[in-house]
Amino acid sequence: MIADGYTTNQDLIILLSQRLKEYRLAARISQREMAERSGVSLTTISHLEQGVNQNITLNNFISLLRAIGMEQRLTDLLPELPMPPMALKQINKYIPKRARRTNDDTES
Repeated sequence: MIADGYTTNQDLIILLSQRLKEYRLAARISQREMAERSGVSLTTISHLEQGVNQNITLNNFISLLRAIGMEQRLTDLLPELPMPPMALKQINKYIPKRARRTNDDTES
């Protein structure tokens, strides 16, 4: 599980940066080629992979994923809900709510 041991946003960004680098290397793409394919500067990519800069825009991150052919994996992060929120709201109308106890209920 990704959250285990990664308690801060920075921890998760470092993990994602490392994974991005691993995928880039596995695809046999240089940082320069990735920069050309993605439109993200070589400096940004280098700093991200080195952990120097952990502030990357979502737009740039998606562009980097596209450069290595991994953009389809974004749907894995937030999969579609099994039921639309409005349908859940309708169902919740029919679920009985927990009754609250009042002082009158507890006194005998």
